[in-house]
Amino acid sequence: MRNIQFHKIKKRFSEFFYIIKKQLVGLKDNFIDKGHEKLTIMFIPHNEKKIFDFQISKFIVSFFLILFVVVLLTSSYAIIKNAKVKNEEERLLSDYKDIRSHLLKCEKLTCDVSLLLNEITPDINDLYGLATGEDDFEDILKDYDSKGIASSKPEKQNILLPKEIFQLRDLQHDFINLTNVVKTLKNFIAVRTQVINDTPSIIPNRGHISSLFGWRRSPFGFGRDFHTGIDIAAPPGVPIRSTAPGVVISAGWGGGYGFMVKIRHKYGFQTIYGHCLRINVKPGERVKKGQIISYVGQTGSATGNHCHYEIRVGKSAINPYPYMSKLW
Repeated sequence: MRNIQFHKIKKRFSEFFYIIKKQLVGLKDNFIDKGHEKLTIMFIPHNEKKIFDFQISKFIVSFFLILFVVVLLTSSYAIIKNAKVKNEEERLLSDYKDIRSHLLKCEKLTCDVSLLLNEITPDINDLYGLATGEDDFEDILKDYDSKGIASSKPEKQNILLPKEIFQLRDLQHDFINLTNVVKTLKNFIAVRTQVINDTPSIIPNRGHISSLFGWRRSPFGFGRDFHTGIDIAAPPGVPIRSTAPGVVISAGWGGGYGFMVKIRHKYGFQTIYGHCLRINVKPGERVKKGQIISYVGQTGSATGNHCHYEIRVGKSAINPYPYMSKLW
């Protein structure tokens, strides 16, 4: 039963496709017949000359019509495309002018930065020399350059790049070197600042210097004597401050020093503050830099109100003035 139905369906499809095929063949034959039909084209002159005519098939006429349409469409597309290309060229030219303008500004800024770098390089060299104590170098930036940071040079494959690119690369190289120098200076300054903070470096009290370190005429009228410190005269009661952080060794009567305070600091430094009116600290106490430890007075062997300020390294007294003269 199923086979009979399948054969019927197959037969119907075959008949349908046969009819369609026959119709297509008929259309094809009809199209060919129509295409081979001739058209007569005549050229009739106004005078009595012979009439010129010729025949042409519809296929040829159709071919030329199609060719004309293709040429027309192609030409239209080319014209539109050419207009777009022209507009794009104008836009690119405008962009190029803008870029060139920015490049000129960039070139000027690059030159300004380069000049500024050249101006500050000697100062950087001086700072480096002051920080390290070295003076046998010509240009610290070149020294850093020789330590592995290569300057950029134009290569053959980059010959078309703007020269500003290479100037910026050179500036980048110089600023990298400068950054390394500044870091070195920062480390030196940080260490030295710490040393300065830990050693005597400020004025113990306000006033004026009445006697310097070294040999002097004795204030008591007995010829000359060696003064182991600096006397800073001031009204009684003016605060005396520790000139560096440390530990109080002694605080009390010190014979000719009167009431005195002795403080031990780092790196073997000791400071003495003599002729105090009264004392504000006790032995063993840890004091900060600038902390009030006593007050100006005239105790002990003194001819007036002042602070006898003394700095010792080990057991030897040294001139306190270099440790405080920059602040006067």
